[in-house]
Amino acid sequence: MAQASKNSRTGSATQKFICSCGGEVKMKTLFENGKVKNVAECEKCKRLERRPSDFK
Repeated sequence: MAQASKNSRTGSATQKFICSCGGEVKMKTLFENGKVKNVAECEKCKRLERRPSDFK
């Protein structure tokens, strides 16, 4: 059987971010003042940041 080329292989690596309170961080999309804004929100403490890495 022929092998798949290196460019056709797909990796499914996902990174989970954890807040200091112990909750999981999820990305959300908000629509404010006519603009689309992506924010990261902790599910447990409802803290909002610009990106998930800001929770450290």
